Amino acid sequence: MCQCYCCHSSSNSTSKFRLKATNNKENARALALGLAHEAFRLKGENIRALDVSDFLYITDYFVIITAQSMRQTKAIAEALQITAKELTSSKGVIEGKASSSWLLADFGSVVVHVLTEESREFYDLDVLWDDAEELQLPDAE
Repeated sequence: MCQCYCCHSSSNSTSKFRLKATNNKENARALALGLAHEAFRLKGENIRALDVSDFLYITDYFVIITAQSMRQTKAIAEALQITAKELTSSKGVIEGKASSSWLLADFGSVVVHVLTEESREFYDLDVLWDDAEELQLPDAE
């Protein structure tokens, strides 16, 4: 069970990650962390948040999540849309078919990849983006 501040506060579980209007990079980081936290709460596995801003101009962060099934892949992606809307007032776009083993949720400054274990091993995004800085995720033990 997650032991982070968010889960043990009386307010919304994503409140720690509320976005401020001061800095776009800070907002993107907060969104990436909030989405990673929500994915953990939804039983996503092997969650990584990567700063890809030095390598890409189209987004600042990737969040990579493993799901146990195609059904869970869809459920996580859809739930993250709701979380993103709560944090940013924009729900983003999900790319891929509902029966897919890899769904991509594009929130602008953050792109989330939700893959089954087989797809994650096959596409090996972790190795592809190995040079990207990994964000320290909240304590999720």
